[in-house]
Amino acid sequence: MKAIKNTTCLLLIALFITGTANAQVSPNGSKITITNFTVYEKNDQLVIDWQTDGLVEANYWQIQRSEDGKNFRTIALVLGPDPRQGANRYQYKGKMRKRGESALSYRLSPVDRSEQEINTEIIPATK
Repeated sequence: MKAIKNTTCLLLIALFITGTANAQVSPNGSKITITNFTVYEKNDQLVIDWQTDGLVEANYWQIQRSEDGKNFRTIALVLGPDPRQGANRYQYKGKMRKRGESALSYRLSPVDRSEQEINTEIIPATK
């Protein structure tokens, strides 16, 4: 079962990386508010955690990375919330190719059921 999930995810990632379709903003004007977004390294893994306000649902999330902060490419898909953390909490873990990957620029791009990107707003964490 795990092999099937991994294969499906790899195929979806390949489709998004090689696809030529331009993403569009969700036509109904919906917006997902991200209330927490952290990127860090732990045990030689890149970990990305985020949480939403739960008012707008995404079909899946694209995790995108950039080395220059301008040109982003999709590196992974997250298909739903992390069941260990509760509703509206998401997590991605991936093996790091090299040290310092968490210092690169990352962004989240939620997609609705009609394959349209949903606008996002990030509320910075208070310290």
